[in-house]
Amino acid sequence: MDADQPGLFQLPDHQPQVPPQPPQRGKNRQVWQLTATAEVTITDASALQAAARSNEGVVIAASGGDLGVEEAEREAPDAAPDDDVFDALAWLIWPSDGLEEAVEAGALRILSVESEAKGGDSVDHGTATWSVTVKLTDVEALRRLAVRASPGEATEISASLPVAWPRACDPFAPLRSITGITWRPGGVGVEHCPAKAGRSH
Repeated sequence: MDADQPGLFQLPDHQPQVPPQPPQRGKNRQVWQLTATAEVTITDASALQAAARSNEGVVIAASGGDLGVEEAEREAPDAAPDDDVFDALAWLIWPSDGLEEAVEAGALRILSVESEAKGGDSVDHGTATWSVTVKLTDVEALRRLAVRASPGEATEISASLPVAWPRACDPFAPLRSITGITWRPGGVGVEHCPAKAGRSH
């Protein structure tokens, strides 16, 4: 056999195997964050800005001790924005909307919320993004809410918190009550926020 020819039992090169990710079922006392995005079109800028001004001074506050900060609250300007329509939209997005049932069921506790809206390729079109960080207090209660909403996905809900959370709570509820816009759902991401290394419990 020619030395340059491959051996009879020589195997082709294989790409290294990537170990499978462990299931992300979620556990009580863990901190998780949901982030959602949507494409937004402004249909009535004056109504949007008027709504933002009427909500001036309203701030969501929550205990942020589990995040290593004294107080976690929505970052908001001193006065409601009245010039930039996307600033007004960001002001009106309350990321905790849609979580009321899960909170009442004792499934989770809200730690912090964030929202932003940015213009895109035209003056009336842009993107809205919001996130809510929670501490799981009864993950089985959250799964029960999810299965009730999506009974056909019970197996996936049991195996994955990133599947369960968006089924248990409408991730796009923060936009549903805002007038002066139309919107199209974008992505929804759910991720575990590991505790900081070296932090005492």
